[in-house]
Amino acid sequence: MMLWRLRDLIVIGEVLAVSFAIVPRGLHQSGLALLVVLLAGCGQTPATTGTTPSVGASKVATPSPTPLFGFPDASGVTCPDLASLGLKRALLNAADQAHPDRRDVILCDVRDAAHPRTLQALLGSTSQTFLDQNLIGYIALKGGGPSSTSDQFTSVLTTLDLTTGQTVELASSKGIAQAGGWSADGSTVAYFTDTGGVHHYWLKRGSAAPVEFGTPAQVFGRGGVPDDESLVAFSHSGQYVLVVDTAVNRLQAFRTSDAAQVYAAPSGGSGGFRTMAVWTHAGDRFYFRNNSGVYQWDASSGISSFVSGLKWSTPSLTADDRFVAYAVGTTSTPHVEIREMSSGVVTSFAPWRDQPVFVGETTLLVWEEAPCNTCMGIYNWTGKTLVVHTDTRAESDLGIMGWRFGAFWPHG
Repeated sequence: MMLWRLRDLIVIGEVLAVSFAIVPRGLHQSGLALLVVLLAGCGQTPATTGTTPSVGASKVATPSPTPLFGFPDASGVTCPDLASLGLKRALLNAADQAHPDRRDVILCDVRDAAHPRTLQALLGSTSQTFLDQNLIGYIALKGGGPSSTSDQFTSVLTTLDLTTGQTVELASSKGIAQAGGWSADGSTVAYFTDTGGVHHYWLKRGSAAPVEFGTPAQVFGRGGVPDDESLVAFSHSGQYVLVVDTAVNRLQAFRTSDAAQVYAAPSGGSGGFRTMAVWTHAGDRFYFRNNSGVYQWDASSGISSFVSGLKWSTPSLTADDRFVAYAVGTTSTPHVEIREMSSGVVTSFAPWRDQPVFVGETTLLVWEEAPCNTCMGIYNWTGKTLVVHTDTRAESDLGIMGWRFGAFWPHG
């Protein structure tokens, strides 16, 4: 996937993501007008009334056998074999290029794979993630219309309980959310919004109202580039939050306890964008790259070089942090590589593969790409997602043509 192409700019899944899920990157201004058209008239499930809980208050460990709420069956989609991936639940986001206005979000459950369910509450939402097996956190977009500007919308932090069907609104901020992330324990959320071409950065801890952190930044017009990324992600410990916003030349890390900035990468110059970041699962360390290579930042030791000359995209780490998968060749023929973090040994896989995401220690999901003469870029996603077994190099079709594999449970 390359979000600087028009098709990708108008599809929110990603904005941007993850890790979560495939689509870790956010929208930029060039896709805003089309996004507004797509979202106009899309209904949202009303939030439940009563006392608003803290962000993590609804995150209660629920026994696995708890049945799902009676969400309506979905049509035109078949759930993938989650059991073979070692997963229990996953979200699919509509991405049919023939029907770009379709915004369905589908829940697949390993215990009832024959009956994919439509989650109407998540229609048009961003930053979807499983806070636990039965609770989804996301950012809903409300207000506005076909010709509205970003400041006429409101972004609402929301949770959906899969056992009751109830949604709870936790907080709201003016503008369109570009990217958002939740801490591992669900107690803290960070996100940033575009309001009239100005980006604002928000941190919500527990039951407190969101507070701005960082400095609002004006977005100046420019075309999209392959290095673009919009990302908000917490360290596994929850002590730090990373913000990558290439639209305003920012890659910054903050302490969550007091929202103090602890690192800011230099912006601009010959190094280009500071982008394509990923946290480790152990320790408070993240990796990112610029035009010169990949760097690492550690809470105790600071910044240092990791791999000189490597220009990776969409990195994904195994749960034990032993291997990292990433895409390279994003301005030519894309392919996926896996690097052993300690030894530096690299394994390359078939060409025309992109957007790797580890769903298991030796299982990757990747996108199949193809040359495209009519796109803004030089290649385009075929709509097919592939399963790659890194130990055997075997490859198969996941069977979700036209759908994006999104958040999943359990996740790393």
